[in-house]
Amino acid sequence: MIRLGLSVVALALAGGAQAGTAWEMFVTRCLDPFEHQGVAIVDGLTAQPIDQMHEARRAFGPSADGHVLVVDNAPSVGERACGVEAAAADPSEAELAWRYAQLSAGRYAPEGDWLVSNEWIEPRIMMRSDISGARASYWIVETDLES
Repeated sequence: MIRLGLSVVALALAGGAQAGTAWEMFVTRCLDPFEHQGVAIVDGLTAQPIDQMHEARRAFGPSADGHVLVVDNAPSVGERACGVEAAAADPSEAELAWRYAQLSAGRYAPEGDWLVSNEWIEPRIMMRSDISGARASYWIVETDLES
């Protein structure tokens, strides 16, 4: 397995500090940890009551900016997932730049609505964003797929 220690957006999470945009929160708490085979960072966020319909899903927040972090240990696709649901639709230029850099470098490849990691990490991960209506969400899922 080949792993690159490349972090397009480096954000420090010092003392539970909150990122401003939903994309920044997603990068800090979901994307970067999953790309380094870690777990979602929930420090500084308040755990919400467990959804009895989806016992594997946990929600944390909202953050000071109104974003909610969702961690799912058994999503319908893959093995575990992390997402940020934004307080409002906030299309991110930083996300577009990240996508372009990842696709150009061959680190991720498009597969339907998802970007799927290439050979640099196993098990593979999938990322997607959905900005529609008045909401935005960003998700990363660890799959059971190998390169």
